[in-house]
Amino acid sequence: MTARRLPVALLVVYVVFVAYGSFFPFNFTYDPHAWQRLLDAPLPRLHDAAGRRLVSLPDLASNVLLGAPVGILMIWSGLAGTGFFTRLAAVIGLDAALASAVEIAQLYLPGRTASLIDVIAQVIGSIGAAVVTHALLAGSERPAGPRLALALYRRPALAGLLVVVAVLTADALYPFAVTLDVSTVWENLKAGTWRPLGSLGRAFWPDLVVEKALAYSAAAVLARAALGGVPVRAAGLLAWIGTTLLAIGLEGGKLMIVGRAPNVDNVLLATAGGLLGVTVLPALARLRIVREHGPVWLVAGAVALLVYEELTPFAVVASTGALSARLARIEWVPFTSYYGADAQSALFDLAKKVGLGALVGAAMRHACPRPRLWLVLLLAALLEAAQVLQPVHTPAVTDALMIYVGALAGARLVARNRALAGRSAVRRPTA
Repeated sequence: MTARRLPVALLVVYVVFVAYGSFFPFNFTYDPHAWQRLLDAPLPRLHDAAGRRLVSLPDLASNVLLGAPVGILMIWSGLAGTGFFTRLAAVIGLDAALASAVEIAQLYLPGRTASLIDVIAQVIGSIGAAVVTHALLAGSERPAGPRLALALYRRPALAGLLVVVAVLTADALYPFAVTLDVSTVWENLKAGTWRPLGSLGRAFWPDLVVEKALAYSAAAVLARAALGGVPVRAAGLLAWIGTTLLAIGLEGGKLMIVGRAPNVDNVLLATAGGLLGVTVLPALARLRIVREHGPVWLVAGAVALLVYEELTPFAVVASTGALSARLARIEWVPFTSYYGADAQSALFDLAKKVGLGALVGAAMRHACPRPRLWLVLLLAALLEAAQVLQPVHTPAVTDALMIYVGALAGARLVARNRALAGRSAVRRPTA
């Protein structure tokens, strides 16, 4: 897939995804008065008679974000042309048409409200994203894909570190409900766990080890590797200090997140994990068996993480009646659980499934030029089937599909990165 065809394919997938999510569960009903109601009041009232706001700011923000990928992908793919104003006109035209079509279709969906404000918000989001993308890509004759691939190929540890830090940040600050209210910050401070090891009796401790200690171990390993020009001991010390400061910063940031509270145990686990990552893991990496079979160990670790995240805390239903109830809760229709769910929760869960699958796919592609990725789909299906026996998970076709899609994406990114980096290296002029 060329540097242009990839964003085009992503744009098509995104449009299909938006349409699916907007029209689900597809219970269209003809309403002869729908058009008249829209024409009578194309713009909803912003405030009621008492001055209270009627337009939801989170909904408005979500619509702005919904339009952003259109602007990014249109500019990246080159479908919008080359000139700034030509690009802007193309982005506005496509996103306005897409958003309008969605809102018109929602006239015939019970429980949905068509609004011109949603269209305007999406177009604003696409314009902002297009302007930023145009500015980032300006002044370069080479496509962004090969340049980014070459940069990541030269500094793979830094790229991996950024991904791990992003995951840790998202996990710590979810659901991202930022507040500057002093009383809320004070309540979060009082609700924090300040006694060392105080959470071990309340939480499932293997989750703490995997999601905190091992995650920060990975961050420390990648940070140490990214400091390639620094002496080994100094790099290890800096990586350990950096991961510890990251954990302290994230726990402190929870004070400004509604519903979150700091936990000193997370800092302790991060400190221990970072120390493990700069001492024990490098020593293990020097062992002959690890050096000779490194890619295999990488695949095994990625698969083990996927299995753990899908089946933890490994509880099993205790009766046939409970098993029958679990069978009835299997979600056969894709994205059923996301319909009507909180947008942030749905996106967070979706990103987690895709991310786990991408890790497995990338590891398999790193180990083998032609990995059998259908095995990931089979594994995901088996894991979802195993969740029928568990009281805490909901088996879903969506999860298996998203894990497989993530594996395809992860493998494709590794393959594409190597190919683009190789071509870019060949094209570089020599002195």
